[in-house]
Amino acid sequence: MYSNILIPLDLSHKEQVVDLARIAMALAAGKPAQVNLLYVDQSFVHRAGDPQFDRALHEGHRKEALKEMEELLGDLPVNTAVNTIYRDGTAHDQILETAEQLGSDVIVMMARKPGISSYFIGSNAERVVRHAPCSVFIVRCDESDS
Repeated sequence: MYSNILIPLDLSHKEQVVDLARIAMALAAGKPAQVNLLYVDQSFVHRAGDPQFDRALHEGHRKEALKEMEELLGDLPVNTAVNTIYRDGTAHDQILETAEQLGSDVIVMMARKPGISSYFIGSNAERVVRHAPCSVFIVRCDESDS
């Protein structure tokens, strides 16, 4: 059904990857698929410490994040290719931009139950659903963002 799947990840919640991958494989319906794992580093969104920022430290963080993503999905079907992507910026903007650039036909992502903070500022999942160039499947986790 879907063949070009984007899965944005929060590497501080690696346990969620199993559920996201299971859903992605169900959406692929046994057909060959490209799964794109995306990690967005939001550390430098406001660039407050940019003049003193150590580029080598950032590069090390990027390499570590890519390595972690590569190790997450080891038991996918043979007809599934996995690509890892690291981006800097705000999560929702980078998810939308990456989906557009890759020509993704579906985004599978986690979302927390809405709390008071998302009432005022909105969530990444909400923004992605509203502006995505493709279908979006949201998987609820048990945590609230309040």
